[in-house]
Amino acid sequence: MGPSICSSDAHHLLHANLKPSSPPLRPRAQFLTFASNFSPPQPQGGVEDDATAKKSFAVATGELFLGLASRLIKSRNKGSSLVGDSDSVAFVNSSGKVYAEERIGAVVEDEIDPDVVWEQRMEDVEAERNRFRRVVTTPGFSFSAAGLLFPYHLGVAQFLIQNGYIKETTPLAGSSAGAIVCAVIASGASMEEALTATKILAEDCRNRGTAFRLGAVLRDILDKFLPHDVHIRSNGRVRVAVTQLLWRPRGLLVDQFDSKEDLINAVFTSSFIPGYLAPRPATVFRNRLCIDGGLTLFMPPTSAAQTVRVCAFPASRLGLEGIGISPDCNPENACSPRQLFNWALEPAEDAVLDQLFEFGYLDAAVWAKENPVEAVVQDGSPAFGNSTASSAK
Repeated sequence: MGPSICSSDAHHLLHANLKPSSPPLRPRAQFLTFASNFSPPQPQGGVEDDATAKKSFAVATGELFLGLASRLIKSRNKGSSLVGDSDSVAFVNSSGKVYAEERIGAVVEDEIDPDVVWEQRMEDVEAERNRFRRVVTTPGFSFSAAGLLFPYHLGVAQFLIQNGYIKETTPLAGSSAGAIVCAVIASGASMEEALTATKILAEDCRNRGTAFRLGAVLRDILDKFLPHDVHIRSNGRVRVAVTQLLWRPRGLLVDQFDSKEDLINAVFTSSFIPGYLAPRPATVFRNRLCIDGGLTLFMPPTSAAQTVRVCAFPASRLGLEGIGISPDCNPENACSPRQLFNWALEPAEDAVLDQLFEFGYLDAAVWAKENPVEAVVQDGSPAFGNSTASSAK
C-alpha cells in the first residue's frame, strides 16, 4: 500500500484502551449537527461539467437530510419517543382503509441508546425460535452508516477475518454502508474483490454523477457481486437496520430474508437517503415506507452477548463513546472529519479508496493490540433473541 494521503507516517500505532467495555454511547445528534454544517469544496472558477454539478447537488442533498435528522433526534432527546403505543403496524391504501395489519413479534431496547427500540416481525421471531440450540461466536461486530466510505469498513473486516475475530458464526449488524459490508462478509467474498466492485461504482458516479442515480448503480453492483444464496448465508446472522416512516420514524431490525432480491432490497433501504439514492423522498420495503437506517440507530446491536462497534468517522470528534474501532485508533493517519464527510457523499478517486481501506485495516490492528483474539473471541455462546438481546459497549 502507498503512503498515507493524510499523514507522513501511515504505520504509527497509538496504544489506547479501546475495549468494548467503554462508557455508553450518547445520542447521535452531535454527529448529525456536525455533519450538516459541512459544505463541499467550492469550484475555483469556470463552468462546471454535468458530473461536477451532480456531485455538488449530491453533497447538498446529503447535508439537508442530515440536518433534518439532527433536528428530529434532538426533539426525541428532549422527551418525545420514537416508539408508539401500538404493538402492530397498519397498512392503509389510498382510500384510507386498512388493508393489512402486521403484528410486531418482539422488541429490543438497545442498552447503548435506550431511546431506540427495534421491532421485529412475528414471522422472523418464529424463525429464530425454530433454530434448535443456536450458538454463535462472540463478540459480534456492528458497522456504522458510512456512505461512500465503504472501503474503510472493508479494511476493518479484512483484518478481523484474517486474524480470527470474525468467523462464519460471528453475528453482524449494520446501517447503510455498514449493512452492505455485513452482506459482503456473509457472502464469503474477499474484501479485495469488494474493493474492486466499489471502485467500479465510484468510477460510474464520478463520470455520470451521484445524485438521483446512486441507488440504481448500487443495485446493479450488488446483484452482480453477491452470490445467489447470500440470503441463506445471512439469515439469522446479519441484522440490517432500516427506518420506517409511520406517524413517527421507527427503527426496524431485519435479520430474515426470503431471497437474494429481498436482502438487496433491505440493504438498499438501509442506505436510502431521500433524494440522494433516487429522486423520491422515501422507498417502500415490505409494504412499509422507509428511509436510511442510520436515522434511528447508527450502529445496531448484533445477536451476540457483546457487540464491538466500528465507526468510519472519528468518534471522539463527534462526541461518540463506546466505539471499538474508528479513526481515533490511529490519530496520525486520520483524515479531517470534513474530508471524510465529503468522501462519504462524493465518490473519491481510486487512490483515496485504497487509502481508506488501509486506514480501516490499520485501525483494526490497533484495536486488536488491546483486545487479543484469544482473550476476546469465544465460540459456542448462546445467541440472544430479540426479546433478551443486549449490546456490550
